[in-house]
Formats: sequence, C-alpha cells, structure tokens
Amino acid sequence: MTAPGLPLLRRLLPQATPWQYTLNLAEIPRGRLRDDYTAASALAARRYPALYGAARLLIPATWQPHLFAGGAFAVYADCLADVPVHQCDPAVFHAWAEQVRQGLDTGRAEQSFLRAFLHTVQVLSIDHADVHAALAGQAVRTGLTGYATEQDHHDHIELTVVPSARVMLAACRIPPCRRNETAMRLCLDAGQRWDDLADLSADLQRGFLTIPETDLLHFHVTRSDLEAGRDTPAVRALLAHACGKARAAFNAARAALDDADPAVQFLTRPVLMLTAQGLRGLEHQGAALLRPSRLWSFRLSPTELIGGTLRTLHHRLHLT
Repeated sequence: MTAPGLPLLRRLLPQATPWQYTLNLAEIPRGRLRDDYTAASALAARRYPALYGAARLLIPATWQPHLFAGGAFAVYADCLADVPVHQCDPAVFHAWAEQVRQGLDTGRAEQSFLRAFLHTVQVLSIDHADVHAALAGQAVRTGLTGYATEQDHHDHIELTVVPSARVMLAACRIPPCRRNETAMRLCLDAGQRWDDLADLSADLQRGFLTIPETDLLHFHVTRSDLEAGRDTPAVRALLAHACGKARAAFNAARAALDDADPAVQFLTRPVLMLTAQGLRGLEHQGAALLRPSRLWSFRLSPTELIGGTLRTLHHRLHLT
C-alpha cells in the first residue's frame, strides 16, 4: 500500500536542490555528520512525505538540514509518546529522553538523527531549556486518556506542542518575539483541533478522547456513546460544537498570522491553509467522524487555495 503523500514526494524531489549541495549550503561538515543529517531527513520524509517533498522544493536550502533534524527529533519523540494507553510504557520514553539530556551535555548520541539534532542545537545556539521543555511536554502525553476541561486542552497544547515549535523556529534562525510566538501558538492550536477531529475514531480505539469531559456533560453524551459510534442528535450536536471550536481557532490563527514575520508566515500558512480545507470536509461528516477511515476528507476552496498560495510565494521572496 502506498503511503499518503508518497506520489507527491516522488514528483517534487527531482526538482529540489541536490541534497549534498544543500548540505554544503548549510555548512554541514563532511564525514559521518552528513550521514546523520541524511538519516534525520529520511525519518522526517517517512513520517510526512508530502510535507517533506514540499519543504525540499520550497524552503531555503540553508534551512533544510537543521529543519529536518529538528523535525526528526519531534517525530521520534511523538512516536514514543503516541502509543495506545493499554500498551504504553512510560519508561521507554523516559529512557530515551535521558539520552537526549545527556547528549545536550556531551554532544554525543547513539542514534544518527539525534547526533544531527544535537549538532543543530549547538551551532544554532538553540536554548537547551526549550529542548527540555519539549521533552517534558511529550512525557505528559504518555498514558493520557483525555481532558477534563477546555482549559486542560489549552494547557496540553502549551506543554506538548509549543516548546517543539520554538525549537523548530530556532532551527530556521527565526528570532523569537511575542507576535511570532502568538501566531505559532494559535496555528498549532488550530492544526491540533483539526487533527483531533480527523483522528477521533482512531484515538478512541487507542483509549484517548480529545473532546473535554465538560463538553460531553453539556450535551448529555457519554464516552461509550462515542466509542460505539452512536448517531444521535446529541452526538451530532457535540461534534458540531467541536467543529465550531476548531473553526474559531482557524479564524484566530489567520488573524494572528497576518502580524507575524514573513518567515513564520511562509512556514505555517501552507499547512494552515490545507488543514482548513480538511476542516471544511470534517464539518460535513457529522457522526461519520466516529467511524474508522483511512482517507482525509477535504472540501477545497479554490479562492482560499489560490490566495494562500500567492501569499506564501510572496513571503518566499523575502527569505534568503
């Protein structure tokens, strides 16, 4: 079975800057370290082939090795934390996290992609506190079964996603400032809400419910109603409410993104634009969101796609 995004990856890569030349432009030393960055890029490509292909084609070559190293770090941490509740062994994640912490002090690691990441942290002077915060946030996810309130969901984003985003921005040499961090936080919140809805059925099967318990109580819906995929007026109202919160999050993210630096807009606007098209599809599914599906549902808006693409290309012209 072909992985989603793999055909696009195969079409885009031949048009991208040759990888070895990309490593030259990013001033990655020759030798084993280049193999480490190649391993990091391969890990990122396997997880997100479509995004990887677009990144290789559009993102400045000097950013790419460091961006993929940061992405590989985030992907591996996510894979360790994103385990079904009944199979989760937090000790596995904590053991790896300790290797990362030791690597920050020594610059050494056994995993090739991790060596690349540690080199990126060193040469770009990425704050170790942000790496520690990213690890602590992922640790929170191990064994998590859901959120009690909407505030818990907000806090979860702050703990688990925002620190990794700070690392990724630093990997692209984007200076931190309040407007950039606000835009990133809101974009990540919007993207996470889309992901929660798209993966609602799969997450329920894993023992994780992303809709807060207070919302279930308000609509008189039980967790077992959702796990059983019941199509009732109350369930449909609950899911419509969740989609409405996601739509509001996307609107807030767009408004904040307009004030962010061009580099931040360039990195986040395409993903926000595409996931917004995905949300349009999810909003029409109703209780079908509770049924397993291997396909993402998109309802495309040509106006939004064309406008967003033109703005992204405009910001690309301001990057070096």
